[in-house]
Amino acid sequence: MKSVLFDVDGVFLSEERCFDVSALTVYEMLMSKDYIGLDPSIQFKDLSDEQITEIREIVFYHDEILTKLKSLGLNSNWDMLFVVIAIHFIDICKTLSDDVLEEILNPESFEQATLQKLGEQISNITLNFDAPLSFLEHVRTGKDNIYQDLVKYASEQLDTQQTALFELKSPFWLLSQEIYQEWYLGNQLYNEVEQKLNRSDFKKGYIYNEVVLRPVAEIKQLLEDLKAAGYHIAIATGRPRTETLVPFDAIGIKDIFEDKHIVTASEVLIAEDIYPELKPLGKPNPFSYLATLEGNFEADYKKYATDQENRVIKNEVFVVGDSLADLLSAKKIGATFIGPLTGLKGQSAREELEAYEADYIVDHVGEIRNILL
Repeated sequence: MKSVLFDVDGVFLSEERCFDVSALTVYEMLMSKDYIGLDPSIQFKDLSDEQITEIREIVFYHDEILTKLKSLGLNSNWDMLFVVIAIHFIDICKTLSDDVLEEILNPESFEQATLQKLGEQISNITLNFDAPLSFLEHVRTGKDNIYQDLVKYASEQLDTQQTALFELKSPFWLLSQEIYQEWYLGNQLYNEVEQKLNRSDFKKGYIYNEVVLRPVAEIKQLLEDLKAAGYHIAIATGRPRTETLVPFDAIGIKDIFEDKHIVTASEVLIAEDIYPELKPLGKPNPFSYLATLEGNFEADYKKYATDQENRVIKNEVFVVGDSLADLLSAKKIGATFIGPLTGLKGQSAREELEAYEADYIVDHVGEIRNILL
């Protein structure tokens, strides 16, 4: 049976709100008195769209940082925001005495209060918001390489071997991820889904303001026509499971997919917990694409993580994604890649996708019917 494996962001749903939330997370961690507190006067409650746009312009330097991260093959918002906050954290830590630095960098005691303590130790800090761009200019492509280079950068800049905080899923990474989740899900859903206490009481959740990239009726018809033509359809996304299922349910396409063929960042984290020696398993690692193709079964996670080269027949499996990470995943497993130009870069993504020899490039997901049907 032929299969079509879909990414979500930049294909069905806009990434804009996720990028907004990533920026809010970084800015809150830097500015709020609840964290580092560089500017406690900033109020994060009831932000207007204009204020959010301004914050994103600052944090991601007019989206140049996001674009660069995407080009390097980083696909997860959690990872993208962590790289940015980590670079600023490193710059701030340069001003600390050796004994305070050692305490701040201790992963065993790192928590929200650690950031507050860091803020108490500094004064007259002026952040260089394009600093992440300078770091990224010298980073190798691929998620594992980016994290290795981040650890190396921290070691060099801070003259320390105590670099565990800058690794994937470190206490610092997990704190950043939780703050993002609370912004995105909102206080109530965060508490229900994550089963953790809220750190604030004013976050309503941007999950309820998703933007669909094509008319819903068009998307539904496309998916139903693919199934009627005998295609197996599946989802492999860098979104967590809730952030995938809630919007899909809202627009009425969740039930078109079988649950075992929806693989998200949540399953990637589970696999990384089971097999930490194999992480990172997020895109451009094709783990999620193999898991959604063959079925989301934990018993098979190791196979999906280790047996990846040329796993499929090219003209039988199609990967539909907007990013280089999706393209690299498709290439590794031997699938045909179709790239809609509806992601962060829009039409300007064509040149990059062509450079990496995408099989097909389309203006939007609706045009895949001209290729597959």
